[in-house]
Amino acid sequence: MDLYNNIDWTEHDGGKIFPRFSPDCLIFDVDGVLIDVRMSFPELIRAAVECEWSGAGFVSDEDGYSDGLNSVLKRHGSFNDDYDIAWILLNICAASGREKLSEALPLPGELEKIISSCGGDCVAWARASFPEKFGRGAIREACFRNYEGGGGMSGAYLAETPMLKAHWSALPLPAYVYTGRDKNEWRLAKKTLGWEDFPDARAVTIDSGMMKPSPDGILHICAAFGHKAPLFFGDTMSDRMALESSGRGRFVAIGGLPRAGAEYDNVERALSLLFGWRNGEL
Repeated sequence: MDLYNNIDWTEHDGGKIFPRFSPDCLIFDVDGVLIDVRMSFPELIRAAVECEWSGAGFVSDEDGYSDGLNSVLKRHGSFNDDYDIAWILLNICAASGREKLSEALPLPGELEKIISSCGGDCVAWARASFPEKFGRGAIREACFRNYEGGGGMSGAYLAETPMLKAHWSALPLPAYVYTGRDKNEWRLAKKTLGWEDFPDARAVTIDSGMMKPSPDGILHICAAFGHKAPLFFGDTMSDRMALESSGRGRFVAIGGLPRAGAEYDNVERALSLLFGWRNGEL
């Protein structure tokens, strides 16, 4: 195990001055870290906004979601639940008083201004800011039906692919998950990863009441399994905020997140450079 101790963090964090760091576990976000969801969740949000908008008697004459809107929301830190994103966008559109989606849906710059007053709880903020013409429960149910599939429909999750093509037991340190998915969504993620045997106790899902950007999931894992120095692999500002609020460990940014700890293109490259680990090898 000595191979994995005393990582020189200055080599992996753009010259930031940290002492050598000896991690004792790996905690992973799921979407954008373990699983590529670019063909599932953004498409699901788009379809939900368009379908529910037209279903309410309005005109869906434009895409209900875009890369620009996605970037704004993921940078904020409080918009970590894709189903709630669809719900919030629909109520923002309804509050505009416009019939056409092309006129009701804000541009990225406009959305950034709208959500600037949102703190850590996007649900409470949305309910205080906009009339709830679209019910949260109904939108969440519609989103999950589309995600899981059934009734002759293919589930959106089938478009997802693993970003870590290794079994959890083959990783260089004990592995855990802190995700914004609920238990049913995590079940489908395990199927995609080939991790069906991943112990339930090692995964913190939103059903637990612990959700990012709160550090509760990280602190729970450390307390339950006796860890003190986690590496948390994430791709959103809410992931970064969760780790920083925990007061322990180091954050490993995956993908295009603005500098927030060590940053890597993908999780396998991060594990390779940090640990000398290769897929399929210890």
